[in-house]
Amino acid sequence: MKSRVIAFWSGSALILTGVSVSGSLVLLGALLGYTVGFFLTRWLHRDTLISSELDAITAMKRMRLGFFARLGTVTLVMTGVARFQPGWLLSLAAGIAAGVLISMSVSIVSKIREGKEG
Repeated sequence: MKSRVIAFWSGSALILTGVSVSGSLVLLGALLGYTVGFFLTRWLHRDTLISSELDAITAMKRMRLGFFARLGTVTLVMTGVARFQPGWLLSLAAGIAAGVLISMSVSIVSKIREGKEG
């Protein structure tokens, strides 16, 4: 099993355990943010792999469009949460940051391991 999958489900289980122990539904915003952070990192990784095969001008256009699409996704999630559950905003932001950082860390460690083994 890939370490990204393990990291995603471990983090999700940890957040859900926190929700059940504390009884605070505010942590569900962190779960949503954690999921969005992982999704955004995987999206960036996929776009980068695709763009590395293209010429420089096309790759720059594709990465710029991908950046604005990811920015729009984060904005959509933040405004949706602000509209329906404003108390979740801080935990949502923390969850997005944690999801991005953990996902990037796992990807970097796996690339370093591939380099040492290969």
